[in-house]
Amino acid sequence: MFFGLKRFDIGAPFATRQCGHLSQVEKIDTYHDALEGRAFYIADAKTKVLHVSLDLLAFDEGHRNALQEELRKVYGTDLHLVTSCTHTHYGNDVNDEAYQKYLMEKLLKELSTIEIKDVGMMSYDMKTIHYDEVGRSRISGYESHNEYLTLIRLYASDKELLDIIVYNCHPTILEANVPYFSSEFPGYVLKRLSEEYPNAFTYMSGAMGDISTRFTRSGQDYEALVELADKLYHKVKELKDIRSEKKKLVLSYDEKVIEYHHTFDPIDLTKIRSDLSARELETIKFGEIMRSKLDRDLVNKSAILAKLSLGKDKILFYPNEIFSAYLDYINKDDTVFVSYSNGYGPYILPLDFPYITYEMFTDTLDRDTKERIIKALKEA
Repeated sequence: MFFGLKRFDIGAPFATRQCGHLSQVEKIDTYHDALEGRAFYIADAKTKVLHVSLDLLAFDEGHRNALQEELRKVYGTDLHLVTSCTHTHYGNDVNDEAYQKYLMEKLLKELSTIEIKDVGMMSYDMKTIHYDEVGRSRISGYESHNEYLTLIRLYASDKELLDIIVYNCHPTILEANVPYFSSEFPGYVLKRLSEEYPNAFTYMSGAMGDISTRFTRSGQDYEALVELADKLYHKVKELKDIRSEKKKLVLSYDEKVIEYHHTFDPIDLTKIRSDLSARELETIKFGEIMRSKLDRDLVNKSAILAKLSLGKDKILFYPNEIFSAYLDYINKDDTVFVSYSNGYGPYILPLDFPYITYEMFTDTLDRDTKERIIKALKEA
C-alpha cells in the first residue's frame, strides 16, 4: 500500500470576515491559532483516496469537484478526493472571492506535492464510545443520546501512522464576535496531541446538527474553550492507551448521489415552546432571517453519500448538517459518520421533529427525501 501525509496553513494572508454567524461583518487579520489543512493519501493497486480536513465552516461541492479534477492530473483519473470541514465558525469567510481564489491555489499546490511512500501492508483499529462531556443536545427538552467519539488508528507494520478523530459536536464555544480567527476546540486538541505523540492526527466532524456546547460550556471565552478542549484531549488519550486487535486494511471507495426534493411550507411560530433558553429564542430570530434569504433556485438539488471502506469497518461522508438522530440508521460498531464532507448543505432534522428551532428554518427537504437518506444509510 501507499501512504502520505501533509499539514499546512490555510489562513488568508489578508483580511477577511469570519464565517459562521450573521453578526460577523467586519474584516479582520488576527489569528489566535492556526487554521490548517491536514491531508492523507492512501492507495493500493485498485483504489486511490486523498482526504483533506479543513479548518473552515464549509467547502462547497463545486470547489471539491474542480479540485478533484485538477488533482487527477497529478495522481491519475482514478483518484477520489474527499474534503471535510471541522465547521469552525471562526475561520476565513469561504464566500469571500479573494479567499476562495487563494484557498484553491493553496490546496492545489499543497495537495499536489504530498510525499507518498510504499509502506507495505497496512492495518487499523477503531474504537467508538459514547461521550457527552463536551457536546450534548442544544435543544431544551430534546435529548440525543447519540454523542459519539471515534478514534481510528492506521498502521504500517507496528508503526502508527495516523490517528483519525471523529466527534459530533459543533465547535462553537467562543462567542460570535471574537476579534480573531480560531480553529476552536478541534484545533486546540490536535495541537496538544501533536506536541505529545510522534504520529500524525486529523479531525472530522460527525452528525452534529443538534449537538453543541450550549449546555456544557462555562463561558464563551478562550478559557472556556481550553476547559472543554482539555476534556476531549484526555478522552482521546484514554482511547489511545487502549490496545485492541489490529485489522487488515482492505481499501475501497464508493459514492452514491441522493436527489433532493424540497418543500417551502411556512413555519407556524405559534408553536414555539415556553421552556426555551434565551439563546434558543435568539437563534430562532436568526432562523427567520435565514429563511427569508433562501433562494429556491439555489438550494441543493442533490448530495453525495461517500463510503470509504477500511475492511471490516467504514467511514460514511455526507455534506449536510445532519441531526445526530440519523446515527440510529447505521451500525455504530463498524460504521462512522462524518458530515460537512464533499460539499455543504443545511440542517436535516429527523422525521416528524416536533419542536420549532433555529435549525428548522433552513431544512426544506421533503419527507420522501429524508426517507431515501435513511434507506441509503441503512444500505451503505
